[in-house]
Amino acid sequence: MKSAEGESSRLQKIDGKWQVVDPIKAEADNTEASNIASSLASIDIQRVVDDSASNLKEYGLDPPRIEVGFRTKGKKDSQRILLGEKTPTGGDVYAALPGRKRVFLVNSFLESTFNKTTFALRDKKVLAFDREKVDALELTSADKTLQFAKQGGEWSMVKPLSARADLGAVEGALERIASVQMEAIVADSGGDAKKFGLDKPSATINVGVGSSKATLLLGKTENAVVYAKDAARPMVFTVAPTLTTDLFKDAGEYRRKDLSIRDRSTRTR
Repeated sequence: MKSAEGESSRLQKIDGKWQVVDPIKAEADNTEASNIASSLASIDIQRVVDDSASNLKEYGLDPPRIEVGFRTKGKKDSQRILLGEKTPTGGDVYAALPGRKRVFLVNSFLESTFNKTTFALRDKKVLAFDREKVDALELTSADKTLQFAKQGGEWSMVKPLSARADLGAVEGALERIASVQMEAIVADSGGDAKKFGLDKPSATINVGVGSSKATLLLGKTENAVVYAKDAARPMVFTVAPTLTTDLFKDAGEYRRKDLSIRDRSTRTR
């Protein structure tokens, strides 16, 4: 794929999962990749504009703004479609096939579907863990530590006090951690930890699964984003600052709030 900004990316499906294989090697965003594949399989020509265009530049097709090449399973040769400018009404996009002068129209939604940078195509999940097997959670910041443990399907608070935890609150925190995505990658190989405030993290999130754990380190906040790092990977990326406000709440927010009601047969005389 070549985006309108000129950035080229290549994806490949390996063992049933999409991977970015060029210009980097990384897991792909399977939703994005599957949407692209589905759109390629169902492209309809809305209308032929010119069977033999003498000037492809006027359609934004010389050179094309966006290019998508693809190969289907069992085929040796790849195919390619070229996208140019939108029509004056904006409802369609001029398109063509390589080496041909026939210009046709395709639906304009394909422009946003195919116009993807490498970052947009890669998996942007910040932590990888088996959501169903999580049995521990620890949230540590400069002024508090919240620690939870799960046993027999029930969550309990371990720190800062021993109490029953609110199932919905803890599960909600885990869902927030599992769904958070990178805003941008600022250093693929890690870089200077001090520069990003990661030499002394402002907060740490530990998700435990049996004897293993996934750790997210949060650094300083700058330009409305927070620098962060998965302890298992070298790269430094940014996340939205709402992550900290959503997770680092007062202990009371995570504590189970139901009241103990006396047995109805017990009477106060």
